[in-house]
Amino acid sequence: MKAIGNFLLDIVIGVWLIVAIFVTVCLLSYNEFKVSTFGSTSLLIMDDDSMEPTFKEGDLVIVKRNSDSKINVGDQVFYYNSAMDSNVWIYLDTVQEKTPITRDETSYTLAGKTVLGEYVIGKVEGSKVMHHAGTLLGIFTSRWGFMFLVIFPTLFAIIYEIMMIIDARRDMKMANHNEA
Repeated sequence: MKAIGNFLLDIVIGVWLIVAIFVTVCLLSYNEFKVSTFGSTSLLIMDDDSMEPTFKEGDLVIVKRNSDSKINVGDQVFYYNSAMDSNVWIYLDTVQEKTPITRDETSYTLAGKTVLGEYVIGKVEGSKVMHHAGTLLGIFTSRWGFMFLVIFPTLFAIIYEIMMIIDARRDMKMANHNEA
């Protein structure tokens, strides 16, 4: 029975370790818009219902960055738009016009706004959606979520190990004292 308990504890600790490492990597991979980006792939958390019915609140959308040559008029794209209050918002609109600026840079007209290609995240076509995973990732990558998921358990594990070392040393001293 004790072996089953130890096995289950090992599984829980293993899952916690994987989740803690993944969340830490997501936080370390934030770009300047506070979006986790791994190479050309971005993890977008839908934190409101502004993109319904295509994407619902709580969805996690995995978007691959497309080169400017693959984005055409009529494509739906995600893009960053910073407001006057220094908040950055992610929008979803259809490309109305595509204007090459240089060989490597393009601007797009989206909903009447001109957006540089560097602010376009990627096309909706080919994006993967994980329902409700965005809510979970959003909680885990929040300050409080990270503190309760990663920092506190790690701190408790370290304190527990230190206490076990102190107890073992004390037990060894008691055993040596009793022998003498």
